[in-house]
Amino acid sequence: MAIDPADDATTSPATPAGTCPVSRLGEEFNPFHGAQLQDPYPFYARARREEPVFYSPLTRMWHVTRYDDIIAVLKDPARFSSAQSVNVPLDLTPETREAMRSSYLSRSSLTNNDPPSHTQIRRMVNKAFAARQTADLEARVRAIAASLIDRFAERGAADLVSELAFPLPMRTILSVFGAPEDDLAKLKQWADDWIALVAVQLTPERQREVVGRLLESERYWTRLIEERRARPRDDLLSDLVRASQEEEPRVPLLQLINACAVMVLAGHETTTNLLGLCVYRLLSLPDQLRLVREDPANIPRAVEETLRADTSVQALMRTTMEPVEIGGVELPKGATLALTFASANHDEAYFHDAARFDLRRQDVTRHIAFGHGIHFCVGAPLARLEVRVALELLLQRLPGLRLAPDQELSYVVNPIHRGLRELKIAWDV
Repeated sequence: MAIDPADDATTSPATPAGTCPVSRLGEEFNPFHGAQLQDPYPFYARARREEPVFYSPLTRMWHVTRYDDIIAVLKDPARFSSAQSVNVPLDLTPETREAMRSSYLSRSSLTNNDPPSHTQIRRMVNKAFAARQTADLEARVRAIAASLIDRFAERGAADLVSELAFPLPMRTILSVFGAPEDDLAKLKQWADDWIALVAVQLTPERQREVVGRLLESERYWTRLIEERRARPRDDLLSDLVRASQEEEPRVPLLQLINACAVMVLAGHETTTNLLGLCVYRLLSLPDQLRLVREDPANIPRAVEETLRADTSVQALMRTTMEPVEIGGVELPKGATLALTFASANHDEAYFHDAARFDLRRQDVTRHIAFGHGIHFCVGAPLARLEVRVALELLLQRLPGLRLAPDQELSYVVNPIHRGLRELKIAWDV
């Protein structure tokens, strides 16, 4: 998601008081501006070589950059909690904290949760998704993608992000959920608000504004859930409500709301970024584009290589539950770790010539763009499906598809997500 920092907000928290072992590398780390925002991978390569676990005063987190260290943390949820996995350390007002404490914003769902609560929520979501047929989903995705491309196919030019990469996954997840498509704009606003609240330092005034809208979203989901309890439909929301009632103990309403909001947010945000980055990579590399043009069976490989080479979820957080040692660094209990998936997916120990985008590489499936272990992304199959179908239709429908000339790429400013704000494409009409 594109967070546009307001004049009264910054994209990162202030440096905390106290003494932390800050190295030169940690002082130089700034993924929010300049060269590191445009291309963070050379810095990550340097970190893996020089200081694979470093502390950043800018983010107030320890950044873990090597594949093996990240996998070790992901395999050990007892010592590394996921409860704050999407929360960047921020300064929130007492009023904001109190409002969050009494709402669904304080409840755990899939990403920011630990067993045994995570086990129950994961079981509920898996059961609900199992009721959705894969063939039906593909037909639905294909119809939505085709209708979106119809809107601009005759123009010869478009912004891929705003005209396809965003509306395709957003309309798909709303269709699967059974939420009215007319609600798309406000659901997107609520998703942006939630990410801003946990990942961007907002002024007290902006915090009040954002929290107010998020409390409105709680009332929205409460109404939809109550409707499905009274009159179930053939949609994912009805499946979730039914699965929540079958759990023992039953899943509380606020936790169910949290799960719904998280799934809508995650169901479009990362896929939007993945599709934009994938198209950009292919159109920037004629030899790779030729591979998918000549053989559409290579399209899934293009999706996987984009997930590896330009990971749309750059990092997620963990909290140490006891003193630990990672990569030769001793860390205290309560330390916040940023598991940098984007760096792990370029680790030379696992990916040969990792900086090169190559559909023919044999090691691509080892990437951890969707996580690993108990928190592996439940929406991964849907994201892969959406991007594959979109690429198929773009290449079929838009002859001579290419990047529009004279454009300067701008990336979203966000400590968790990576994506393009816009991507101008052109083709022969």
